Amino acid sequence: MEQKNNEHRVTLRLSQKTYDNVQKLFELWQEKPYLISNFPSTTNARFNMLIRDFTQILLTLQSGTSKKNYEDLLKASLGTKDPVAKLLHKDNLKLMDRINAMFYLLMISNKVLAENGGLKELESMFEFGTREYAVFHELQRMVDEDNKRLFINTKNRKKI
Repeated sequence: MEQKNNEHRVTLRLSQKTYDNVQKLFELWQEKPYLISNFPSTTNARFNMLIRDFTQILLTLQSGTSKKNYEDLLKASLGTKDPVAKLLHKDNLKLMDRINAMFYLLMISNKVLAENGGLKELESMFEFGTREYAVFHELQRMVDEDNKRLFINTKNRKKI
């Protein structure tokens, strides 16, 4: 390494795969500037940004009492091809769809309540003795029972 005016000069030889990946990334950032807030104007600045950010992430993740090695950090950050992880991801997407559907139902019911003045009559669902408290806990009980049935059905299907 050669040092000159607070600058360190290094010559790197990139493999074709690395070079192609970096070029694709730079092109993506140029095509979609909203993906990066401060896009460096020169190639040197872009490489410096990538290396600085990546090394900072690694230093942060491996500092202190971290026992994760480099490969584990890469697997964790890039995701794995583990089929269980894929299933969990699909389940999370389904869950998000259900949550979104619930929000639409909530918006519709709130609109009707607001038009009829019912929102002003709502009480705390966390205060014992209110109607909202009883409804909240009844819904929670129903969800718990449904989850138990699903667990039992899933367990029984695996035995077959």
